[in-house]
Amino acid sequence: MQNTGHSHMKLFKSIIQPLMLLSATFFILIACEEDPKSIYDPDAIGNPDPIIATVVPDSNFSSGNIVFAGIGVVRITGENFSATREYNSVFFDGVLGTILSASTTSLRVQVPNVTGDSVQVRITVRDAYYFGDYSSPLPVVSAVKEVGGFIDSDSYISTVSCDNSGNTYVNGDKNIYIIKPDSVKSEYNSTILTGIGKMKMGPAGNHYFIIATAISRITPPDVTEGLWFKAMPEALLDFDFNVTGSILLAGVSGVIYSFDIDTKTFTEDSTYHGINVRSMRVFDGDLYVSGERLDTLGAIVQKGLWSSEIVGESLSGMELLADLGDIDANGDLTITSMAISASGSIFLGNLNDPPLIRYKNGQLSPFHEPILSSPIGALSWGSGDYLYLVRQARGDVTQRVLELDMGQAGAVYYGRD
Repeated sequence: MQNTGHSHMKLFKSIIQPLMLLSATFFILIACEEDPKSIYDPDAIGNPDPIIATVVPDSNFSSGNIVFAGIGVVRITGENFSATREYNSVFFDGVLGTILSASTTSLRVQVPNVTGDSVQVRITVRDAYYFGDYSSPLPVVSAVKEVGGFIDSDSYISTVSCDNSGNTYVNGDKNIYIIKPDSVKSEYNSTILTGIGKMKMGPAGNHYFIIATAISRITPPDVTEGLWFKAMPEALLDFDFNVTGSILLAGVSGVIYSFDIDTKTFTEDSTYHGINVRSMRVFDGDLYVSGERLDTLGAIVQKGLWSSEIVGESLSGMELLADLGDIDANGDLTITSMAISASGSIFLGNLNDPPLIRYKNGQLSPFHEPILSSPIGALSWGSGDYLYLVRQARGDVTQRVLELDMGQAGAVYYGRD
């Protein structure tokens, strides 16, 4: 009897279990038909796929069809883009660019910091199923490069100057090096002095530089006059040539000295008294000064950029162009140098971030921050579109001389021009 009952139970399970499975499957199917909320909709139609017609450089930071990495901008034309900027994504060799503006037929995009002779451009648009690829690869080059082949073990470099023949000069330990247009450096001259501050090319190929409390001059190697220097009343921070041929020197007290090269005499101007002058440049009849206004105890109360009209060998008035505190987010802005473009844009080198600052049309902004690193110790515009920078060593940052393609010429340097 036990065996018979056991057999009946097995028979019951063999019939009931398939029926229960069939019923469950039936209810699942019914439920699927009644619930339309499926992840996949076979009837859905996505947006049209983007089509790229042209990719054209659209900024000063390009040359012909070549775009500068990290700073260059391209305009992409085509079809089926989104007018909502964030709905588009543009990749350059797989690296995402920054879309500046968008319409259904045009995108303006800043190129990321990638380089190559044939960078692939690809677009995706939200709700479109396929990429849009550009059929012609885009040449992207670096706007900045190292010149001179300096290495970490080389002498400390503090300053840079240029001539009108495409040569660049930097100081070393009791030496001046020349970097020729082919980027190769060699020893140019011996100064027998250490601790050079700022240096500029002057008339007749002479180099002028400040060292502590003196203005000094060294002639080219083939001239026998050699070295001379003139002691001044106080330590000097920067200088530039006036259109008259004299040299304007900034002392630590803010006094601006007008120094006559031939007589080695000077006059004083107290317009900037109380300002710690970090850098200065003469441009279009004005003196431009960056520095720090100090209180009676020597504390910094303002970091600024000022200008004064030059009248003969004196200054007239003093106008605050920009409060540098507006771009000093970390409170450590330390300006070291100044360069000016032929169109009047002012560039300031900084020991901290941002490494290079531009003043243009009344506005301060970081310049080329994606491709530069601080500390920047000196600036000098070459004879063409290149700005030369001394990047000093700090932490993981190595000491180098950099050539930055600015896409525009620099202002006149009266000493060499």
